[in-house]
Amino acid sequence: MLACNMVGMIVSFCAGLFDPRVLNKAGPDWFWMGGRDDVIRNLYFRPNGRFRRYGLPALVLTLAAGSMAFFWLLQRI
Repeated sequence: MLACNMVGMIVSFCAGLFDPRVLNKAGPDWFWMGGRDDVIRNLYFRPNGRFRRYGLPALVLTLAAGSMAFFWLLQRI
């Protein structure tokens, strides 16, 4: 159940990133441990929830690199 909730949250977050109708791309504040002052959130997003200048490409690159690293790790097992 916990895994399904986590997958659903990540999918809805990624779907919200590319939906032009969503103004607050960072999602709700409870999604981040530190709320609006979270260090990781501030790397990609402004305090109002919009992306920083290179926030979207950086976030996509981070998610892609993390997925590739996880896949590479599973291949070595």
